[in-house]
Amino acid sequence: MNNLTPNRRAFVKQTSVAAMTALSASRVISANEKVRIAHVGLGGRGTTLLKNTLRIPDFEIVALCDLREDRLKRAMGVCAEEGRSPKTHTDLATMVEKEQLDGVIVATEVGNHAKVVIPILEAGLHCFSEKPMDSTVEKVDAIVKAARKAKGIYQVGFQRRYNPTFHQGIELAQGGQYGPIMFLQGHWYFSGGMGNGGWVRNVDMSGGKLVEQACHHMDVFTWVMNDHPVQCQAMGRITFDHNRDVEHLAEDHSSLNFYFKNGVILSYSHFALLPPQFNNEKLWVMKKDGLLSLNEGIAFERTDPKTGDPKQYAEETDFYKGTFDQFEAFARHIRNGEKPLSNVETARISTLTALMGHQAMYNRAKQQYEPGMIGWDDIGTTTDPA
Repeated sequence: MNNLTPNRRAFVKQTSVAAMTALSASRVISANEKVRIAHVGLGGRGTTLLKNTLRIPDFEIVALCDLREDRLKRAMGVCAEEGRSPKTHTDLATMVEKEQLDGVIVATEVGNHAKVVIPILEAGLHCFSEKPMDSTVEKVDAIVKAARKAKGIYQVGFQRRYNPTFHQGIELAQGGQYGPIMFLQGHWYFSGGMGNGGWVRNVDMSGGKLVEQACHHMDVFTWVMNDHPVQCQAMGRITFDHNRDVEHLAEDHSSLNFYFKNGVILSYSHFALLPPQFNNEKLWVMKKDGLLSLNEGIAFERTDPKTGDPKQYAEETDFYKGTFDQFEAFARHIRNGEKPLSNVETARISTLTALMGHQAMYNRAKQQYEPGMIGWDDIGTTTDPA
């Protein structure tokens, strides 16, 4: 058994080298200046991100924007604890016009990402947006088209792209050690309802719970394969007792098989409402001569039964690991004109893969979850590279 965790300082140095693709910056930022940032969307997740960015020395938080005054008031309280007093706005266009910004961090509901992200990119600003890109293929494609021609960078909150443990695991998965990849397997299990009481249960706003949350895992597996799947077979179910005040309800259980063009199969399940002892996530890459546990940072070699069993798993890595690092990187990317590790092309594949899974199991006309199979060409994306 091998621990995969590399030295974090070496990783940070590695991700900032000149090998990254340079982009046009909106403004030249001198060494003595801070990167001027605004936050849009200050609900639960948005406030968490604000707390992270307040700890980044290279950031100056100059403005906050939300439609709700109570959220702005709460966010200002968080800033005051750190001795900060940014301006507040309830209108995005007004904020962009009045404040001299370098970049904007977006944490609105998923289904509102496109309507916020696209104007930011069109204004020539850098944009960090929470994952997934948006809740429909059409809106994802709209963001992709805007980001591909934008002057500023577009970074998406798939924080595992900034987690050193995953980087070394991906390197082993894609390398020749342990032989070729045979199959992939993963799951994410929760004792809670994964947003049953809020906008996440609304498919039109979240894309479904597989899309809103398990897109993190879709990002890792498509990263391993360096490609999108070509087919998906999926089943989903609603087990939570909802008051049906939402037309299109999100699933809370799903089971999927993705098929890649080289024959590798990803078997994946996403379950809520389990006993708390089962709260965990697994991301496994099975190669011919060993198994890689990406979230634990461990490689298990095949062993002769006569020589003894493999050691037990170590503790799992923190799900949020990489969140702070991605904002450190966002500031560095802006300052140095670097292409983010989690960028429009990687996030596009991750989000569309998750949307593909939801489309395979959800009959929108009937408002029912039922077994189904679709191909990549069936999801209707217009932004596949030529």
